[in-house]
Amino acid sequence: MADWSNPLITTQYDVFLAEAKERDVDSATMFLNAPTNQPVGAVKLLRAPVKLQEWSGAAWVDKVFDLTAGGTGATTAAGARAALGIGGMGIQDPSAVAITGGTILSITGLSLLTTITYGADDSYDLGSFAAQARKGYFKSALVLPVGIDKYATS
Repeated sequence: MADWSNPLITTQYDVFLAEAKERDVDSATMFLNAPTNQPVGAVKLLRAPVKLQEWSGAAWVDKVFDLTAGGTGATTAAGARAALGIGGMGIQDPSAVAITGGTILSITGLSLLTTITYGADDSYDLGSFAAQARKGYFKSALVLPVGIDKYATS
């Protein structure tokens, strides 16, 4: 709200104090109200959406925070996800996540409430009895393929 070109050396004392106070309020509130004649490089806090902007002399320009300042260095949501290493699974609906690859390592348990469908590639089948392993079922976290002797040692 302050006119940042004031006060001047010629400003009367009673007006000088009011104008100086208006500038103090602008600074303390990070330009809650629109200033006049603000200096180039002045920084304001935009309240909605919350972001910092810098006066270029002609317009307020958004400031981007890099990682060292707690930001991502990005100006878009997709750029922020990429900077943080969030892949496609990070933006999926949690009730319908599609996993299309990768490896599960170091897990202590697995609970499935679905049917297991084996791929056509036999290299993913369990053991050497590929046709029988495809008909396997889970019991007590142990894969027990139908038709294979669970007590066999070879």
